[in-house]
Amino acid sequence: MMNGDLSSDSTRSLSPGISSLANLGNTCFLNSVLYTLRFTPGFCHNLHHLNSDLQNRLKLENGKPKPDEDRDNLVDVIHTLHHLFQKLCNSDGYKGDPKDPVLPSALLQSIGRLYPLFEGNQQQDAHELLVTLLTHLQDVKITGDLKPEVLPPPVEDKKSKKKNQQNGSTNNLINALDANCHNGTEKPGLAELKDTIPNPCNFVKEKFVGIGVMRTKCLECECSTYKKEEFTNIDIPIQCDDDDEESGYNFFINRILASETLRDVNKYWCSECSRLNEAQRTVSYEVLPSVLVLQLKRFTTTSSRAFVSKLTDYIPTPLIMDCFCQKCRERPGGPIHKYRLYSVILHLGASLASGHYIACVRAGDVNLDYFQCRRPGVVDPTLRNKNTKRGILKMFSKSNSTPTEPQYNVSNPVCGSISCCGLKLNPSLTEERVGSSNGSDSGSRQSPGLVSDQDDIWLECDDEQVSVITRHQLEDLLASRQSTTTPYLLFYNRIC
Repeated sequence: MMNGDLSSDSTRSLSPGISSLANLGNTCFLNSVLYTLRFTPGFCHNLHHLNSDLQNRLKLENGKPKPDEDRDNLVDVIHTLHHLFQKLCNSDGYKGDPKDPVLPSALLQSIGRLYPLFEGNQQQDAHELLVTLLTHLQDVKITGDLKPEVLPPPVEDKKSKKKNQQNGSTNNLINALDANCHNGTEKPGLAELKDTIPNPCNFVKEKFVGIGVMRTKCLECECSTYKKEEFTNIDIPIQCDDDDEESGYNFFINRILASETLRDVNKYWCSECSRLNEAQRTVSYEVLPSVLVLQLKRFTTTSSRAFVSKLTDYIPTPLIMDCFCQKCRERPGGPIHKYRLYSVILHLGASLASGHYIACVRAGDVNLDYFQCRRPGVVDPTLRNKNTKRGILKMFSKSNSTPTEPQYNVSNPVCGSISCCGLKLNPSLTEERVGSSNGSDSGSRQSPGLVSDQDDIWLECDDEQVSVITRHQLEDLLASRQSTTTPYLLFYNRIC
């Protein structure tokens, strides 16, 4: 969908090997979110184990009363989402072109049953879909005895085994409310298996959910109240003055941490003064998640709510951003953490109803979870290279969890999910160099080789079309001041 002059022909001629998603009719909002989630570090790996735990739970419930409808629909969404990533993994071309585009029809129908807003083939808001999925996933609860999906464990010491028997607990699923075994008994051999596995945590809460602190200060008595809230994304107002041309980092930090004055019809009820007063409201962030989602507030509803208008103001988009949690901002030596852009969902068009979504994702974001997993399964033997211990690593993109190349311990088991629903990039992306960049200096400046700079490997995912672009071409796209092509959702992951 992007204009051809934004990237060189030699770059786009490289096949990424990544399977694409078919547009079912106005489903670009769904596809852009799915591309982003697939390239979110650790998402597919964690989803794989969540789905396995849920399926094991359902097997144990065979013949028992069925769960409530909402829970059943949520389990079905998780299962169909995992199955879709499975189909994409099987369709990835690796060293050649991928197979035909994968149809996300089953997932769309499953989401529609969970949340009727997304039924049918109407164009929807990608941000609303993302928030819906994350909100439901972080509320997953399964109770009771759960048979873990593991390889046979090593023999545990007597002290540890005795402690587990005394506790009588089981490894449960996310946010389990009841960890006791059914009828107070354990199945033979289950206790030995359970002690080898870490307690499953809600990976969505761990990766996507942060804690914000809202302070409201009465401008009369100067008393302040504080309120903590969890969040999965941060909304950023984008309207700015013409002379407000700040750098990308300063723009976002100032916008995110900007104060608001409550006045006129929006005054604050002060409990100390017992009346409505003007007040100053500020937000700080106690905890920022490892995956940070920023929504640029481009769509506003008119006072009559008759239609939604789009704001097309240009804003700078930083590829690297300092952490702005309280701890980092108060640290004398500067922030401890940094965030790196790994995906951006762009909206093309003048309105929400008639627009189009595409996603640009970093092609190097499979992290170390596969190689550090404590629940490894059987890996597809075709993924192993008998001539080198690092053969399997060449098939999968490198982690961006650290700025330098990670040191893999290839003697550790590799999680079986890597061959089930993992991401298989064409290795030629790290072996070939792209052609020179477009522009006035195209004859004198050559794009850095993809093999030497993983940051330069990006994919433009436009439904059935997945094309390779460089970081420079992405920067040109983000710097474009076209009135109808605008970044909408920005995804950052913590890299240090």
